[in-house]
Amino acid sequence: MTMTITVNDSIADKVMAFLNTFPKEAVKIEPLRPWYADEVKSRIEEYKSGKMETYPLDQDFWDRMDKRIDEMDSH
Repeated sequence: MTMTITVNDSIADKVMAFLNTFPKEAVKIEPLRPWYADEVKSRIEEYKSGKMETYPLDQDFWDRMDKRIDEMDSH
């Protein structure tokens, strides 16, 4: 069985400690979108450096963003 559980950050440590009491083969924990944090950090640095290319916020922009996110999700 596969399920997704959302845990409040304030009790995440307790939940992880509980999950770690199960045999390793019983629970598989996968990080959510592991690329996301690195991508955000990269974009912040690009913005701070002044090298970030900007686009007008029209529909074409959002279409490109959706396409890029879909490409990242497929990896």
